Amino acid sequence: MPDASPRQAFAEITVGELLAQLCRGARCALQVRHAERTKIDAADKSFGLSIPITPEGERTSERLGAMLAEAGRDVAFLSSPHLRTLMTARRIAAGMGLHDAEVRAEPRLGNGSFYFADAQAVYDTFTNGGFFDSCFRYFRGASLPGLADLREASDALEDWLLARLSTGLLVAVTHDSHIASFLSAKTDVVFSRENWPHFLDGAAVLVEPDGTRRYALVRTGLSAGISGIDAPKD
Repeated sequence: MPDASPRQAFAEITVGELLAQLCRGARCALQVRHAERTKIDAADKSFGLSIPITPEGERTSERLGAMLAEAGRDVAFLSSPHLRTLMTARRIAAGMGLHDAEVRAEPRLGNGSFYFADAQAVYDTFTNGGFFDSCFRYFRGASLPGLADLREASDALEDWLLARLSTGLLVAVTHDSHIASFLSAKTDVVFSRENWPHFLDGAAVLVEPDGTRRYALVRTGLSAGISGIDAPKD
């Protein structure tokens, strides 16, 4: 049976290009990877639920907010329940001058993701197969323990996000595996460590005034990191 929804050509855009699209009347659900964090203990089955962002992560999150400030107050914020994503979302809002903005914690952006049929089985898959190697196999269509069907999960995530897109811009702070999974399902990108989403990069779903949807990886240029850093020594 032919694919009913062929993947779009992969595109990378800057924050400025995203804002230009908004100015022309598009709306955007922007999944943003959290800011820089320290490394997650391999034995932590919560995927680092309580790990904060670093001082550099706080600074760059506010910088991203300042870059997005042109979107004005027509913006809403969601976050995974992880501390690092909540901190990132709040700092982005502060950088936009929206210090009292509500940030709603949503399990669908974290361990309750559409991609995780069983979060603990996913933990075992990542532990046994290696995080990046497991992700790359998943993107190529492999069926892996704990992970839902890539295309079906991405379609469900897109529908879920767009049902919450009541503003011009929806900022949904989430995790790199979810962003890479989404773009792998929706575009023809082939991810590797070299082009992996950096801290504060994002996956944009752009909805044109006529309803046409486009997808892009937003490169913020605020970090070169793709993995957590060592915690500073006392």
